[in-house]
Amino acid sequence: MNPVCPNESNRDMSPEFVVAMAYVPWQQFGPLYDIEKGLMVGTIFPELDKPFLGRRAFRR
Repeated sequence: MNPVCPNESNRDMSPEFVVAMAYVPWQQFGPLYDIEKGLMVGTIFPELDKPFLGRRAFRR
């Protein structure tokens, strides 16, 4: 039995699935949005202001 997910057995894990490694850089403190813009876009940090593109990962 899989201790992480009791409903899944180890034999269900395909060898094509590998463990991933993530890279998360440290956020550098810099200029901030003013309060009104921050409330409009959902963050006061300009580097975190990313457009939501739905299902696509790129703009057409």
